[in-house]
Amino acid sequence: MSEQHAVHEAHDDHTHGPDCGHETVQHGDHVDYVHDGHKHAEHDGHYDEH
Repeated sequence: MSEQHAVHEAHDDHTHGPDCGHETVQHGDHVDYVHDGHKHAEHDGHYDEH
């Protein structure tokens, strides 16, 4: 089974972090942020859909 790498394109106006206001979910070695009904994870200067 392979993981799909899907970049979340419309995310230029917000940076996720400890005080961003979005729910966090631990996902292996990183944190996902629940945003607009789906999860985002920071990756190489952009956010991936998870």
